Amino acid sequence: MISVIVIGRNESRHLEACFLSVEKACRFLSHEIIYVDSASTDDSLKIAGKHARCLSVSDPNPTPGLGRYIGVQASGGDWLLFLDGDMQLDESFLMRAIPKAEASGAAAITGIRRDVYYQGERKISECSNYFNCTSERPAPEFGGALLIRRQALLDAGGWSPDTVACEEEELHSRLLAKKMTVLEIPEPMILHTDHVTENRSPLSIIFNRRQLGQGEAFRCACVHHSADAYIRFHPVLFLFYLLDWIALILAFSAGNWGFPALCMLEAFQLGYYLSKKLPRRFVSQKLFFVYFPAGLLSYHVRSRNFTTLSEGAAK
Repeated sequence: MISVIVIGRNESRHLEACFLSVEKACRFLSHEIIYVDSASTDDSLKIAGKHARCLSVSDPNPTPGLGRYIGVQASGGDWLLFLDGDMQLDESFLMRAIPKAEASGAAAITGIRRDVYYQGERKISECSNYFNCTSERPAPEFGGALLIRRQALLDAGGWSPDTVACEEEELHSRLLAKKMTVLEIPEPMILHTDHVTENRSPLSIIFNRRQLGQGEAFRCACVHHSADAYIRFHPVLFLFYLLDWIALILAFSAGNWGFPALCMLEAFQLGYYLSKKLPRRFVSQKLFFVYFPAGLLSYHVRSRNFTTLSEGAAK
């Protein structure tokens, strides 16, 4: 049986399409649908109750990882499919993905993610292949959509409920540490609908609690004894972080040439990211320098309790 675990918070505009796509894709498969809600204030639970077994997170400051963790506790499938409430599952993905995963022995499998961006009701842009998957390969990364063997997930330690962001990267590092493969195939998997917040200021991006995610994820990796795997998962990020600290110390202790050395390092980093056509990564690197230690300090264990709001039968 496949357990489809959908998480959401105030996703009422997307949930109906999400559940209908799941029901269509699973109509020939034994399955159950579980929806885990994170303190929604809209009609999310009313919509979800028509399609799924509904659970509600008890922690007042929930995380996506907490929703997925709770969904696993309530599920019974040998395969677990994780989706966010603003995603629609491709009708043929499961029929194509499961045989490939079985044949390859992969612990998990993912596919092509298509993103459509809206501002209000107006479509403003689209990305047809978010992770640039053009051939079958070990996944370099994955988002919230993942099909994974239940036993593999449990062997890796499960989803972390305690990090505000980057929970996918943290889980991926533990799977790699256990020598498990996440297979990515060039098959459509999901349509992700993203509503862009209008008039969002640069300050709201910089001063965003999600920026604490990398630090919290690394602290979580330390708890799971997979910190080395997490560092290997982000070699450039941590290398530049180390170099930034060395350059900063030199700037204050090495006299006249310390500050020029710091400027040269920053110019090198900027040039590196521009050569990769990733200028935003340079900004992310600077934010990482500030937020990483803050994330290490903000990490805390969250409540695993949840409430069952409605029951749904397996199909």
